[in-house]
Amino acid sequence: MKHKYLLILAVLVLALVVAVGIAARSENRAERLEARLREVYDGAVLSALRQMEDMQIALSKALLSDDRGAEAQYLNQVSMGAAQVQRSLSLLPLSHTATQSAVKFANQLADYASALLKTDALTEQDAATLGTLISACADSAGALTQARQDVSDQALSGKTSFYPTGSQTDPGYDSAVAYPTLIYDGPFSDARETGPAKALPDQAVTQEDALQIARDFVGSDRVVSAAPGAEMGGAIPCWGVNLRLKDISLQAAVTRQGGKILFLAPDSADFAANKSVEECRENALQFLESRGYEHMRATYFQVYQGVAVISFAATQGETLLYPDLIKVQCRMDTAQVVGWEARNFLMNHTARGLMTPNLTKEEAQAKVGGRLNIASSRLCLIPTDAGEKLCYEFQGEYAGHTYLSYINADTGRQEQLLKVVEGAAGLEAV
Repeated sequence: MKHKYLLILAVLVLALVVAVGIAARSENRAERLEARLREVYDGAVLSALRQMEDMQIALSKALLSDDRGAEAQYLNQVSMGAAQVQRSLSLLPLSHTATQSAVKFANQLADYASALLKTDALTEQDAATLGTLISACADSAGALTQARQDVSDQALSGKTSFYPTGSQTDPGYDSAVAYPTLIYDGPFSDARETGPAKALPDQAVTQEDALQIARDFVGSDRVVSAAPGAEMGGAIPCWGVNLRLKDISLQAAVTRQGGKILFLAPDSADFAANKSVEECRENALQFLESRGYEHMRATYFQVYQGVAVISFAATQGETLLYPDLIKVQCRMDTAQVVGWEARNFLMNHTARGLMTPNLTKEEAQAKVGGRLNIASSRLCLIPTDAGEKLCYEFQGEYAGHTYLSYINADTGRQEQLLKVVEGAAGLEAV
């Protein structure tokens, strides 16, 4: 009899263990599903945020552009962006206040952009409405930012990510949240690269030649040792060179044709910011001139991890050649050059023919429109899908933001309108 009771007890214990195991597995599975759902929600909010930021830029460009074709292009971007916001937010519970507002706003924005595309020109009332919509985009993005933070905070506390339908506990959102909208390292930093490299000499160099070229380029007094590195193919085949300096190492690529430095990169950064950007810029300019790159002008810079990245464009006379860019990296503890990227320059740099504008600066400025408060201007060559075009660059302010308008110096057409913003890395015009 005793054995019978022991057997029953063992069966009950085993059943209890199995039940606990099943419950634990079910709980783990539920937790994994909940975590996956939070990831989907977060990705949807992030996608909507990016579209809101892009629409804000497109709206401001449509407002400032004085070219009907360009206006239509920007309004099309707004319409497509609004549709993408709706698609992204369709993955989220519509009971959330920020979600409801953003979907409603995206619907209205898409309808309004479509209506403007059917008009012949923007009226002053349209301009005023666009200004309001730009602010509304920022407000909506701010609400979505707060919503995304709530998703994270509530997930950490074990609560539901979104409030249920009809909830009276939804606290609402402060829409006055500022965000960066566009970060880039200067206009036309992604110039087109077509055909053979124009700035490479004809002679071929060997791997041994490349080692010495890299040493001399960085400065033989700075280099402890040089060794062959990984070779590169592509449009500009290169020899790889590994350089060891006293405290860091650099990887270099030396073009097999012409023996030019395509790029140079440090293996680490995070230098102390003891030198100013101005000191780094001056040292970078002297470095360029000493290596045979004359008539270069600084355009923009970016700072990260104790490294100043300064973009330089070549000049021909007083004309700035945006396709011919070189980016120079300076460590900010000593202002010495530790990085270099010259692909755009090597692909595009050559002597252009006579560049004489058909329009005067005043005639071109009249094409910008009256809403942009012009602060400076210069003649420049910019890359386009149809080749290079001579333009006047007008830098101006509107509603506290800086814009760059590029007016074709021959036709008066607006070729580009860029918004300059200050991002996390501290982008500034120089």
